[in-house]
Amino acid sequence: MSAVVAPIREPLIEGNKTYHQITEDIVAPTERVPSGEWVFAFMVSLGFLTFGIFCILWTIWFGIGTWNLNRTINWSWDITNFVWWIGIGHAGTLISAILLLFRQK
Repeated sequence: MSAVVAPIREPLIEGNKTYHQITEDIVAPTERVPSGEWVFAFMVSLGFLTFGIFCILWTIWFGIGTWNLNRTINWSWDITNFVWWIGIGHAGTLISAILLLFRQK
């Protein structure tokens, strides 16, 4: 009977670094001043958030008719959107169930 011996892995940190230097390397991205690209992306995200809040307030103030629900000849945006996302959720559940049944990793 032979025992399985794990090979020694390469060291994760090379060089003679102290724990303080390793900590500084790890936390450096969170302590630096954000770059211009990050600030731009944040402003774009903030713009989308503002637009979303505006849309929600618009819907509360003027009602669901702004979604074109005042027409009875079509399904309208909310029903179509709801059915779409329910379908996406069911597809994900179906794929997960199939992978589980076939014992896939």
